[in-house]
Amino acid sequence: MTKLFSTLANYNIHFTDKEKLLLQNELQYVKIEKDEFILKEGEVNSEVFFLNYGSFYQYAVDHNQDVNVIDLYTESDWMLNHKSFTTRKPSKYAIQACEESFVYKLSIDSIHKLIAISQEFFKIGKLLDQAVSRIEFYDNNNSPDEKYIHLLENKPIVIRKFPQKVIASYLKITPETLSRVRKRIS
Repeated sequence: MTKLFSTLANYNIHFTDKEKLLLQNELQYVKIEKDEFILKEGEVNSEVFFLNYGSFYQYAVDHNQDVNVIDLYTESDWMLNHKSFTTRKPSKYAIQACEESFVYKLSIDSIHKLIAISQEFFKIGKLLDQAVSRIEFYDNNNSPDEKYIHLLENKPIVIRKFPQKVIASYLKITPETLSRVRKRIS
């Protein structure tokens, strides 16, 4: 629980002791096995997850059966499919564990309940918007080198946790290009 509250504090979200207790009462601590899904394509994303330990990736499978990674999650990340969560429509993506993981789960109903009690909980929504900005960075026109350097500087754990093929898909480059970029930068 300490990791969760320190992550919230990093985003300038500070709860009173009473608010912390309210949040703790709504959170569920869950073990997720390797390859288990917390969201499948076609499901409506009705929960947010705080990753306490482990790793996940969010992806879609295209008509050629290629996996297109849109986000990678490591410890202290919040996980959700933002579009499905906010529109209440089925997700076009899946979120799957890459290893045995432990998460805190918070339902949309719990979030609404907490916001009704204290507007401080409304700030959690700003945290969840961070997922969208991460995704947009890798979809824009930065060069492969710029994308990889950004990843190295901002989230080096991803490079240690995920296979090169998954990282390449996340960066929207081929595994071969990623190999060349890694050689140039190291």
